[in-house]
Amino acid sequence: MAKKVTRKRRALKRARAKGAPLQRGVALIMVLAAMSLLYVMAEQTRDEVEVYSLAASVERDQLIAEAQARSGVNLARVLLHSEPTLRRAITPILTPLMAMMGRGFSAPPQIPIWEQSDILLGAFRSRDGGALLENLAHVDLGGAKNLGGLTGLAPLVIIDEDSKINVNGANRSSVAQILLGRQIAGLIANPALNPFFEQRDADTQFTDRPTLISNVVDYIDFDETAFDAQSLLATTARASAAGPEDSFYQRLRPPYRRRNAPLDSVDELRMVRGFSDDDLWHSIVDPDPGNPRRRTITVWGQGTVNVNTANAQTLLAMICAYAPDAPQCIDPSQASAFITTITMVQGLTLSMGIPLFSSPGNFVATVQGRPPLGPMLTQLGMQPFQVRDASALERSVATESKVFSVYSEAQVGAAHVRVHAVVDMRAQPMLPSTFMRASGMTVAPTQEGALSVVPREGGTLIYWRED
Repeated sequence: MAKKVTRKRRALKRARAKGAPLQRGVALIMVLAAMSLLYVMAEQTRDEVEVYSLAASVERDQLIAEAQARSGVNLARVLLHSEPTLRRAITPILTPLMAMMGRGFSAPPQIPIWEQSDILLGAFRSRDGGALLENLAHVDLGGAKNLGGLTGLAPLVIIDEDSKINVNGANRSSVAQILLGRQIAGLIANPALNPFFEQRDADTQFTDRPTLISNVVDYIDFDETAFDAQSLLATTARASAAGPEDSFYQRLRPPYRRRNAPLDSVDELRMVRGFSDDDLWHSIVDPDPGNPRRRTITVWGQGTVNVNTANAQTLLAMICAYAPDAPQCIDPSQASAFITTITMVQGLTLSMGIPLFSSPGNFVATVQGRPPLGPMLTQLGMQPFQVRDASALERSVATESKVFSVYSEAQVGAAHVRVHAVVDMRAQPMLPSTFMRASGMTVAPTQEGALSVVPREGGTLIYWRED
């Protein structure tokens, strides 16, 4: 036996000497390799699970944020729909205040409750928002249910689109084209804007004031005939009387045609020749992109401008359209004094929910310096205007708003959703159809040649953008 062991040891020594591979330890190496492979597979599986879990969490937060942002839009629609009810409720409170201002009214004026949307709807966002409403309205929300659940919803911003100049009016009629031309003329009448119209713009062209007015009207109107803005500024305007429209846009790279139809969004106005200049755009259309209240132009709205909610720059543009020779339309210092005075007065009245003007006629009388508000604003530094056509100015303004933009943002975790919706609170025509009759739906009776008009609770969504 000892001889066999000795022979094996000698054979092993000879194998080592000859370089033969060793068999001892192979199993251990295989086990280590298998463990390493299993570790790599386990790490990969863990990473995949972590990624999928994170993706699922983000999708969950995205869904919650989207639902909260849409809930904000619906809350805004409820608030706007309740305005007539609130108007009747607080009319007895406003009556003494209006009497102190030397004003009276036969019908309750529209109350800009959308300016206080964060207070009125804050209870749906958080407990702190509910406490603010409790202190303001002297109510107890302790027993209320389902409040404070929209924790990721930011304060709602509701913008009155009827307080801005609606450029889509150019597509309605030749009379509307003249009205829009006058409004734009008043908007760009400020002499401080002269450098924009005396230098080459972004497309290496010279665009003076009449050309810019014609460009805006011709881009939106329904015909292929140029708008005569030169005659407009000479107070003898004739719509579409300057010959055929040019082919300027077709010579660009890439080329495109005029829309000759209503615009879908305000940003589309940048396609108009002259508005490609960012500085001019911010000076005329959107002074502060982060604050949509300061925007002066819209593509939604009824067509007339609500003088109770329009900012001072828009009001000055409306007045200068019918009083181009007024000092406020020529002298930048006078224009600044007017804007300062109106901004100060609006800060006092709108914060209290009191509309400044009771009717379009009251607005025209005020800017002319007549009672009841004209003398008061004159003492504050606002000089009266010499309006050329007071009746035309009165027809172009209003004191109620029906179209609103709602900006609703929600942040849940890493997910952020922003919704911009435009709501039209006017009653909408209902289109009868065979399908509606066959399905048993009620069709309102119509007069011959006319559509029935039905109320629309919460308004009609006419624009929706979700980012």
